[in-house]
Formats: sequence, structure tokens, C-alpha cells
Amino acid sequence: MNNYFGIGIDADLCLDFHTAREENPDKFNSRLHNKGVYFKIGIRKMVNRRKDLHRDIRLEVDGKLVSVPPVEGIIILNILSWASGANPWGPEKEDQFSKPTHYDGMLEVVGVTGVVHMGQIQSGLRSALRIAQGGHIRIQMLTDLPVQVDGEPWIQPAGQVVVLRSALKATMLKKSKNKMKRCNTEPSIYFPNESGLQPRSPCMDGDSGPL
Repeated sequence: MNNYFGIGIDADLCLDFHTAREENPDKFNSRLHNKGVYFKIGIRKMVNRRKDLHRDIRLEVDGKLVSVPPVEGIIILNILSWASGANPWGPEKEDQFSKPTHYDGMLEVVGVTGVVHMGQIQSGLRSALRIAQGGHIRIQMLTDLPVQVDGEPWIQPAGQVVVLRSALKATMLKKSKNKMKRCNTEPSIYFPNESGLQPRSPCMDGDSGPL
């Protein structure tokens, strides 16, 4: 996982869109058409709402069981950006959670109540439901569920999904402030003599002709 991991309605929408695009790739040639397809899929999902996701999963954060409210989707955030730049966590407010940063090593768990709620989040009108924060998240799925990682959806069989804080670390290279001394890159050729091999440049002693 790089940015976010979703279970439920957001992954279900993404999976239906992905399937439709795989079946007719030539039709998905404009952003306007893609948004229209998403809208139609969202309307269908609004008719067949499912708010019992909390009965199909068990959420454990840093070794503690966390109660999941009646929602249609769960999103685990590594950065505060989801679905083309929306911020489900929302602005800072007084609650039991700490302010997220890109370097705190923590993951944020939020919930969405449906398609309308997702649209409101993307429009900046509402925030998602804050559920938990932690560095070690374990989700026990009691049935097959749609999931997605950074927009790549699939159906995940029943089992466990674990996201570790340590797995999100990366080694970064830093440019040294000290200037590196330039080494002599002039090629050398060895000529044998009585005392052994001695290096000699191709242009030593004024020799510039062929070797």
C-alpha cells in the first residue's frame, strides 16, 4: 500500500468501473465519459445499499479491538489524499485523535456511509467518520469483500489483511553537501619492463600517435 486501502463501497465502485472498462476499453477515451460511468454505477449502488459491513469485518488497531460503526466502506489512509486529492480525514478538530503528518508513522482509519457521503467528501462538504489511528492494523474479513489499493480493485477472499507501520518505511538517498573530489579518469596502459609493470598514460611524454 502506498496511499490508501479501501474495503467496501469505494472498492465496489472501483471494481465495477474497472470491469466495464475491461469489457469496452474503446469507450473509455475521455474523462467526461469516465465520470459519467462512475455516476451511473453510483446511482445503482445507492439503490442497493449495504450498511452491514461492520458485521463482516473485525478491526484491530495496535493489538486492540476497535468497534466499527454501521458504514458501507472502510478506508485506511497512509497520506491525507484519496480519490483524486480529497481529504477524508478532514480539518483538525478537538477529538481523541492526533493531527496526522506524513512522517508520524501512523495510519488513519475512516468510514464512509455510502455513495452520497463519498461525493460530499470529494466535494469538500463533509469528512469521513474517524474510526482509529495506529501503526499496526489487522482486519479479519468474515466473507469475500471488494477491496482496492490505490485504485486497483479485486475481490478479496475471507481472511486477514495486515498493514504494518514498518512496511511503509523507505530508505531515501541524500545528496552530500561536501563536494566529491574528482578522481583521475584518464585511462592507463601498462608496459612491461625489467622491474615489473608500470602504468603509463596513452598521451605521456608527448606521445599522441597510435598505440
